[in-house]
Amino acid sequence: MFLTETDLINLRLTIGSKLNDSEIVEALLKDDILSPQKQLMKDGEKYYVCEHDVLQRDFRKTIISEGENEHEDTTRGHRVPFVNPNRSNHHNVNPFHKILVDQKASYLIGREPTISVIGAEKDSGKKAYEGLLSEFADEGFNELLSDWVIGASNKGFECVHVYYDEAGEFRYNIAPANEIIPIYDSVHEKDLQEVVRYYDITVIKGKEKYLRKRVEWWTKTDVTYYTEIENKRFIKDTERPYNPAPHWWDITKLNGFEKRREKHSWGRVPFIILRNNSKSTTDLQAIKGLIDAYDLLSSEGTNNFLDLVELYWVIQGYGGETANAIAERLRINRAVHVNDSAGKVEAKQVSLPVEGRIAYLEMLRRDIYHFGQGIDTDSEKFGNAPSGVSLKFRYTLLDLKANALSAKLKKAIKELLWFYTDHCNRQSGTDYRVSDIQLSINKTMITNDLETVQMIAVSKGIVSDKTLLSKHPFVDDVNAELIELEQQEEQNIKKYAEYQNLGDGGEE
Repeated sequence: MFLTETDLINLRLTIGSKLNDSEIVEALLKDDILSPQKQLMKDGEKYYVCEHDVLQRDFRKTIISEGENEHEDTTRGHRVPFVNPNRSNHHNVNPFHKILVDQKASYLIGREPTISVIGAEKDSGKKAYEGLLSEFADEGFNELLSDWVIGASNKGFECVHVYYDEAGEFRYNIAPANEIIPIYDSVHEKDLQEVVRYYDITVIKGKEKYLRKRVEWWTKTDVTYYTEIENKRFIKDTERPYNPAPHWWDITKLNGFEKRREKHSWGRVPFIILRNNSKSTTDLQAIKGLIDAYDLLSSEGTNNFLDLVELYWVIQGYGGETANAIAERLRINRAVHVNDSAGKVEAKQVSLPVEGRIAYLEMLRRDIYHFGQGIDTDSEKFGNAPSGVSLKFRYTLLDLKANALSAKLKKAIKELLWFYTDHCNRQSGTDYRVSDIQLSINKTMITNDLETVQMIAVSKGIVSDKTLLSKHPFVDDVNAELIELEQQEEQNIKKYAEYQNLGDGGEE
């Protein structure tokens, strides 16, 4: 649920201007938890971990019509549930959503983004800034980006929280969107003004355990903490010595004791929202019905095959023994004696409409990948066109979907780098500027490597070396590769100088 400052004012007016912020919190959480967006988030997360709706289906149950007596037409009777305990109840879960989300995340973040500083080649200060950014963009940073993209794809948006830990170290982590209520400006609805975060904690009282909610209301200057009490009411958390509190404290110690405590704030809300697209819809919404149909049809087919009796006998005019006894005689003697001249023994075979089922499943699969905007790597067409242009054509839909997130991802990364840059400036007294950062998302796709390398070779001198490296199929980390090339060049210069010295000595 997204809110604006105007929505917040209207909420206060609606529930009564005399109510305090604690009661505002109660109303906000109640609306957010029951909002359609949070329900869609649950679906996206469930399907990503293969908890599909088909698992709730009991294939042993069906609905039948029965009349008042045995001679009554059953079509006119009342419908009642019927459970067949001998029926198979197998569930086929087909993780299309997980495949498509992982495919999108790998396409965008499979290769590290290129982070550079404009003018770093000529300015030692900017070169040092670029080095700091390169160190910051380590494995943990890339792992965060992957989780960020996957979270946004599953939930419609995902959030990163920036903070200082108890040791005063700069930290960042995922704050699940399920726990977040973003509040934007009322004019453009783009500037994040406040964030309400809520989560459950386990409270132990005597021998009983129960869940209570904790709430953090973040603004651009401070954070107010609330805790849930009985009757689902909220009060300010009295266990915190400072409430509201600043974003962080700058504590000076002398001989291990606190000498001075100074409050600090970022001047902006320390949360970064990454939207999946302009409408913040999940990747599951467009294909959930298709996946459910595929799961249902596949599971029904499997259960039918498991329950299939390949051969059954129709016996007429044979009495005096049970069906089990007759079946035993057929198994041993391969024959039975029929007393009644009108009787007969006939074997019948059951056939299932396999071809039609397979054709329908194939149609559903095509639709899932088409409307899910992904690439079906099992398709026969995928490997039949190795040229670069043809391979790019296969990525058209995935590229369209990724582009909806790519621009937002670059903006979100720059926001994260703003917090880190501000941290570095305060620590070192520097004046680094985020506006100097150049950021490129290096998409990952199957390509014709020979064609790519040839294009890079002929582009030498036309395009910067950093851009060419970012496109090279052998390079994953452009910044690390640039450092390696610089070290290699220094070694070559040193070896050349040593060789020249040896040459001069030989002439003497």
